[in-house]
Amino acid sequence: MNGKPYADSPNPYSLPPHADKGQSGHRARLLNRYIKAGISSLNDYETLELILSFALPRRDTKQIAKSLIVKYGSVSAAISAPLDELCAMDGLGERSAALFTLIKDTISLCLSESFAKKPVIIHRRDMEEYLRFHYGHRREEFIVAVFLDNCQRVISASVVSEGTVNRCAIYPRKVMDLALKCGAASFILAHNHPAGTVTPSEEDWQATERLRTIGKGMDVPMVDHVIISKDRVISMRDYDRWDVI
Repeated sequence: MNGKPYADSPNPYSLPPHADKGQSGHRARLLNRYIKAGISSLNDYETLELILSFALPRRDTKQIAKSLIVKYGSVSAAISAPLDELCAMDGLGERSAALFTLIKDTISLCLSESFAKKPVIIHRRDMEEYLRFHYGHRREEFIVAVFLDNCQRVISASVVSEGTVNRCAIYPRKVMDLALKCGAASFILAHNHPAGTVTPSEEDWQATERLRTIGKGMDVPMVDHVIISKDRVISMRDYDRWDVI
C-alpha cells in the first residue's frame, strides 16, 4: 500500500468546509443543554433532532425532527414506527431510521431484562409498563399470555394471537396448552387496543369469562386481564363485573 492511508483523509465526523457554522453551533448548544440539564430540558422535536445529529452529522435535522413529531405525535411513537415507513420519510434514509429502531429495541431489551429479573410480581404497574411499551404502539392487535409459578414469579410471556387493527381472536386451547407445557400455576392475559381506547368491550368480557372458567377447571387460574393502549393501561380486575364472571 502506498502513501499514508489516514493522514490526509478527511474526518468523517467533521462538517465540510462549506457547512453552515451556525448549524454546528446549534448542535453543540443542544448537546450541551442535554448534558447539563437532561432530556427534560429538550422539546420533543429537539430530542429527535439531537438523536438524528449522530446519524446525519452533515445535515440540518431540525425540520426532519419536527416532521416526525407532526406525523407521529410523540417521541415514543416516532421511534416505534415501522422501519420501512421511517425509511420512506424525506431526509431520513435507512441509517437514521435504523438508529430509531435500535433505540426502541434497546429500551425493550432493558425493560425485558428488568422484568425477567424481578423474582416476584409485587407491583402490577411494573408489568403494565413493560407490556404497554412493548405492545402499546402496535397497529394490529396482539394478545399476550404471561405465565406465573406458585410464587408469582414469571416463567414466560408469549404472544398467543395476532390480528387486525380492531380484532384479534383468543383461542383458550392455545393459552392452556402453553400454560401446561411450562408448568404454570396461573397466568395473566394482556392485549392492546391500537385505536387508543382501553374500555373493555363485550367481546373482551366474554373471552375473559371463557378463559377464567377453563383456567379454574384446569387449576391454572387467570389472575388478571390487562388492556393496553399507547397512553394508558387498565386492569379488568378493577371493574365490578370481574367479581361476578
